[in-house]
Formats: sequence, structure tokens, C-alpha cells
Amino acid sequence: MAATTFKVGKVFIEGGCTLAGLISGTATVNHNVEDTNAIGESWRAGTVLGGEWEVSLEMHYDPTAATQSALVVDFIAGGNSCKLTSLSIFSLSTTYALSGSVIITNSTITKAVGSTDKLSVTLRGEGAPAYS
Repeated sequence: MAATTFKVGKVFIEGGCTLAGLISGTATVNHNVEDTNAIGESWRAGTVLGGEWEVSLEMHYDPTAATQSALVVDFIAGGNSCKLTSLSIFSLSTTYALSGSVIITNSTITKAVGSTDKLSVTLRGEGAPAYS
């Protein structure tokens, strides 16, 4: 059971550009672990080699929304256009944020008959994220 149901969340891109129409956002942080077990040991042991983080966002697609449009245009342009200097994903309006530089790795626009158009974007973190 969740301790809190978040109803006020937001995403800032490049400082203060708020992402409109946000449905959901997921931030995942992983650490790569090298197995250091000797033969015959019964419990796993490991060494942390490095970490990575990723953010997945889903929103109601609005081609006139400036921030959504910028994400799609930057992704299609490719190369350094896919790099964003700052992304912050908040679970409350101004607190509990994961933030850092990211690269846009996926952008999908879904159009279906009888359903709201959606935009899904995946961003991979560059370096360590900050959490506050």
C-alpha cells in the first residue's frame, strides 16, 4: 500500500519549461554490480562498477505545447540536439525532485481512434542525478 498518492507532480526541462499534459513519470536509478563470488561461496558478493538513471514520461499529446514540441523536434534532429542540460521531475509541486542532464533516447507519438493522442519520451541521465 502506498503511503502517499501524489496528485501534484511536474517536470521542468531546461530550467523552467514545464511539461504540459503529464500523465505519468517514472525515474529509475540502477547500479551495475560485478559478481565477486569465489567458487564455493553460498552468498553473493559484488562490487559496484557504476550507476545509471533513466526517466520515462507519458503525456497527452498537444503539438501546440512548446515544451512537448521542442522534445520531439530535438529528438528528430538527433546528435547534440538530443542532449538537455537540465531535467527535474518532482513528485510534489516543489519538493522531492530527481534532476540532472539527460539525453533523449526515445520519442513516440501514439494516435488511436477513440482515444486521446499520447506522447511518450524516454531520457537517459548523463552522470549522477541529484535528489532533493
